[in-house]
Amino acid sequence: MGHAHHFLSRLDRVSLPHVEFALGLYNNPELLQYILHTIRLPERAERIAISVDHPDTGPFLVVTRDGRFVTCLGDGMSPGDLPIVTRGQIDALATKIADLRVRIEECRRLAGPTGNLAKLIKRVHDAGDELSSEEVAALVGLAPLYPFEFLRFAFAAASDLLDARQTLLAKLKHADKLQPVYRDALRAYWNTFWSIGHFSVLAASGGWANFHLVPDELSELLLQTSFSWAAVRQGVATLALRGVWAVGRIGKPFLSDTKRRYKAARSPLALLDNAMGLAAIGLRHPKLYAEVIKALSSGPDASRDDVIGAHIHAMNEVLRVVVSPDSGDPYITTIVQRELGSHIWMVLTDHLPKGAPLRFEKKEDVPEALAMTAAIYAPLDYLTEIKAITPMFLQLAWVARASPEQLYLPREAVRAIREPWRPEMTLQLLRSYRDHYKRPALPQEGPSRQGPCTCGSGKKYKRCCGANA
Repeated sequence: MGHAHHFLSRLDRVSLPHVEFALGLYNNPELLQYILHTIRLPERAERIAISVDHPDTGPFLVVTRDGRFVTCLGDGMSPGDLPIVTRGQIDALATKIADLRVRIEECRRLAGPTGNLAKLIKRVHDAGDELSSEEVAALVGLAPLYPFEFLRFAFAAASDLLDARQTLLAKLKHADKLQPVYRDALRAYWNTFWSIGHFSVLAASGGWANFHLVPDELSELLLQTSFSWAAVRQGVATLALRGVWAVGRIGKPFLSDTKRRYKAARSPLALLDNAMGLAAIGLRHPKLYAEVIKALSSGPDASRDDVIGAHIHAMNEVLRVVVSPDSGDPYITTIVQRELGSHIWMVLTDHLPKGAPLRFEKKEDVPEALAMTAAIYAPLDYLTEIKAITPMFLQLAWVARASPEQLYLPREAVRAIREPWRPEMTLQLLRSYRDHYKRPALPQEGPSRQGPCTCGSGKKYKRCCGANA
């Protein structure tokens, strides 16, 4: 009470507009706690000075580390060596908390009258490829509160998918179809596949700042692990771009280890994962761009003398050109993304009747915001079609700078292009993965059983000398 009384008695040191700001902050302890929780205070700092106007000359509000108001310093009064929070930071955080309130209200609506968090998490896992931007916008509001949970679900989904794939691929070893008894397993695989991207985006949506509550041991392990590998290795561009976006969003903490893994890449997918991760970091964080370009220009350590090494370097050269200063220009980026997205949207809505609200007669009629996001939904499978990598690279510049919501179509658009899930959709994912990793059979020694017999009889080997083999 003494601190508060002293603070209020010192408000005569500042002008009326500043008094209004000070009282607004004084009467909004939630905002003050959010500010103190968000900014990085020196460990030994017991008090901070909040600048009401000029960051150097004040006036200043002095508050304790736990949010109690101490005093008010007028214009020209020095806060000494106290850490200073500027008015600009306060305004930005106030805007952010207002946005956070809107998101939380939407979360409450989605969770229903009981406010069940499990219901929201289940929705993320079960949405498959139908999660909407409105849902993501609401769930992002929970990211500062549940960063560990989103992170845990992202890695759990990757682990579950790996186990399921091993089981299902064993059944697909000699056939391209599975019996109806596997329908539920195939649907679960589809949902888990897409949830890797959803949980990655949600976990990284607040950047590294959200992970301050994660235990140090886990933070160190996370920084040494490719955050996007689970998404990139699946071979579908939509999922990969969301995983790489998460790396770019977190940014600098991932830079060192991503560079290390990039240099050591010995497979096309490892190169793809870490090179795109580097590009996303540089494109989203201008201060790191030069360092990223330097790393990409030096190239991986893989030898160019073998087929795999040559392929790795060829991919890297394409990416390096795509993220060069000219190609990464926001104006060019917008043109490329819109052109691709407009085309994709026209394809995705071709089945709609003429006159439908979201069917357009010309590419130019597709709204820009819709086109930009629609580009991410391009059906690009780079495990079976290597050419799909280039259009995915071209999207990196826009994707890296996008907000979480921009990575998803609006609810109305999702409903317009929605294709009911069928087992064949999951089987296609599995066959693509199987065929990519299938090793060619070693050539057998001796004559082929189907070929002509070596004795010159004119018969097949299996029906001649091979019959007794």
